[in-house]
Amino acid sequence: MKKLDLLPVFAALLIVLLVIPYAALPVQAVTPSSRRSGSFGLHVVTIAEDDEMRQKGIMVLGLDPDDYGATISATYSAGWRGFFTDSQCTLPVTTAVTVGPEVFPDDYDTEPVYWAPGWRTYYYRATGVTGDPCVLRYFLAPWSKGYGVGWDLLSQHKILVTLDGVPTTPDEDLTWCEIVEKEKAKIPPQTEKPLSKRQFPDEDIKTVMIDVTDNFVCKFRWAKPGVGVLDVYFVGPQITDFIADHMLIVTVGKKVNRTTYWATDIQDICILGWSMDDNELGIRKFEGYYLSEGYYSETYWSWPDPLHEFVGCEEAALWQLTWTTGAWPWGEN
Repeated sequence: MKKLDLLPVFAALLIVLLVIPYAALPVQAVTPSSRRSGSFGLHVVTIAEDDEMRQKGIMVLGLDPDDYGATISATYSAGWRGFFTDSQCTLPVTTAVTVGPEVFPDDYDTEPVYWAPGWRTYYYRATGVTGDPCVLRYFLAPWSKGYGVGWDLLSQHKILVTLDGVPTTPDEDLTWCEIVEKEKAKIPPQTEKPLSKRQFPDEDIKTVMIDVTDNFVCKFRWAKPGVGVLDVYFVGPQITDFIADHMLIVTVGKKVNRTTYWATDIQDICILGWSMDDNELGIRKFEGYYLSEGYYSETYWSWPDPLHEFVGCEEAALWQLTWTTGAWPWGEN
């Protein structure tokens, strides 16, 4: 056989080798942007607007710290029962006094506040019978870090989405946000809880995560391709359970032909029970009283700095929660 006779065979084999790799292409490729370098791929950037100095969103629930304190009422004159200022219960309290939550410094079974600025101590006798015990009771001082009236249940964020460096609006059905709450949980020692979850002896506190997305509504508003704002609304109950540092996770997706690109960004949202800046501004949003809650529900509230002297959300939340409970404010793991 001549060599020229083999040329058609070699040509056919070469064509088969070139075609086989393309025959196994997937129907759709899902491409995370992190696998592509530089400005290529899908990217999302969010910038918090509420507190641009600390770079976090801020929400204020509109609670009042005085609602979680107590009132030391004037001692009853009959039999001198009630509160006193001396350990013999001979000097009665004659005028009602406002204090913070009651704590139990000597009762370690209740996880009390062990130390706080401005203790208030009073003595109490349950009955007017001579010889009845005169018991020392501890209270936190009234909240003194500042209090501003009002609430703000909206957190605003700028957003930019790009595909290969070009601003691009992501697909609506591939775009969403999630909110995760951060809390501190105490871990009992092994001697108290045989099945303790401590991973090492000194681990007595851990950070726990709680998905609270169902209590929020996220609205993406685009001004032009890929450029817009994200409004995050709190629609849950305005209770102390939500006073905490939160993570906002924004996920966007864009389908191009048969390939879907993904990108994710993270932001902070701090939810406070009340503003700690008492320099509040209230602006009426509507002319009449349209809502059943009355005047204040029609008002938009603003403060120069709701976190005031606190540089972060975690410590601010701890202080506010402690002043609503007088004890360890979080759960147990």
